[in-house]
Amino acid sequence: MTHASVEPTLRDLRRPRALLAFLSIWALLQLPRLIAIPLISDVVAGRDDAAWMYPAILDVVVAVAAIPVAWLIWRRRGLLPFVAGIVFFVVSIIDHGDAVTAAFMSPTPHVFGGPDAGNSGRIVPAIQAVVDVVAIGLLIRPATRAWFGVGKDA
Repeated sequence: MTHASVEPTLRDLRRPRALLAFLSIWALLQLPRLIAIPLISDVVAGRDDAAWMYPAILDVVVAVAAIPVAWLIWRRRGLLPFVAGIVFFVVSIIDHGDAVTAAFMSPTPHVFGGPDAGNSGRIVPAIQAVVDVVAIGLLIRPATRAWFGVGKDA
C-alpha cells in the first residue's frame, strides 16, 4: 500500500512575495553605490586618502551585481539565486565594514562631502550592514530555503 507524501512539494509552496520583494528592493537600493566610481578617480588622483580605494572598488562590485541578484531572487528558484543572495549580502557587509574602518582612519572623501561631512561615513554604512545581516537572516530561514529548494528541508 502506498501513501501519498504529506510533505509539500516545491511546486506547492506559496511564493513569499513580501520577503522576495524586500530582498530584491534592498539589492536594488545598492545601485547608488556607483558613486564610488568618482571616488576611485579621486583616490588615484591623490585628492582622497588611499584607505578609500578598497571600499570604493567593492561598492562598484556590489552595485554592478545588484540588478542580476535582485532579478534572480525575484524570478528564480534553486541554488543559484539563494547562493547569489548570500554572497551579495556578505560582500556588501564586508564593504560596509571597510567603509567604517576607512572613515575612522582617514578624512571623509570629497564625493561624500569632504572632511566636514560629520559622522555619516561611519553611521550610514553601519546601519546598512545591519540591514544586510537581516537580509541574510531572512534568506537562511527554513521557509525561505524551502522556497528556493535548498537545504535539508527542501
